[in-house]
Amino acid sequence: MEYRLGNSLRVKSRGDTVELTCPNCNKNVQFGVFSNFERRFAPKITLLDCKTVYFLVCPKCASIYTVDEKKGDSFKKGEKVSIESIDLKTLQEFKEKI
Repeated sequence: MEYRLGNSLRVKSRGDTVELTCPNCNKNVQFGVFSNFERRFAPKITLLDCKTVYFLVCPKCASIYTVDEKKGDSFKKGEKVSIESIDLKTLQEFKEKI
């Protein structure tokens, strides 16, 4: 299985969330938040699919989740309560376009 974490190979830690309930292990934990893309070369050109992908790792069971880019951007700006348990989505398997 291969998962695409965005357009860049560089992964950066964004801090820890407030205490959330992990959907997999049902424990209340502070997820580690990471992102993999932080530069935008041409934000107005739609030919480039440039997105910042935020993913969260449960410290108890190592499950990986993602959140919408807007939620992640708010978290990155210091709004720790912008990510809630209901915002966690399963990271989708990457299927290469042929």
